[in-house]
Amino acid sequence: MEALSNGKYYIRHLRNPVSRYHIEDASLNPKPVYSLPPGSDEQSWDIERIGDAYVFSNPNGAPTAAISRKGHEYLFAVINGEEPTKWKIESVVSAGFSLYVIKAADSGKFWVNSAPESDAPSTKMNQIEVKTLILQPVEPPRYPSEAVFEIARA
Repeated sequence: MEALSNGKYYIRHLRNPVSRYHIEDASLNPKPVYSLPPGSDEQSWDIERIGDAYVFSNPNGAPTAAISRKGHEYLFAVINGEEPTKWKIESVVSAGFSLYVIKAADSGKFWVNSAPESDAPSTKMNQIEVKTLILQPVEPPRYPSEAVFEIARA
């Protein structure tokens, strides 16, 4: 797999932008990262290679981390100095150009587009979950579509 160079990228899941929501509280608590509805403003991410892993930071400079909530791990932007999660990126050539799975460098848990928080059409925001995937032992690996993200240079 070719490595991504440092820079600004858009991250999408099935054409839906992946980002923080534009309305948030003003606290220093971690901010959820969502797969936003179609037509939402798309914000670029700063992706920085550190050794053999990457740190993803949102437009405000907040890096991402997997944080446990309600018995599951979810993707958050951390803005109060918390340790960011380092991520590995693996190209999914069989799925298409610029398509990748993103997994934690330490635990191997993947970014997964979770179920919608609400069935109302105007609130179809899916928080990105970070979880273990059970994969069939085949080469090349076959990943579920919920775990495949487009990463394209901004």
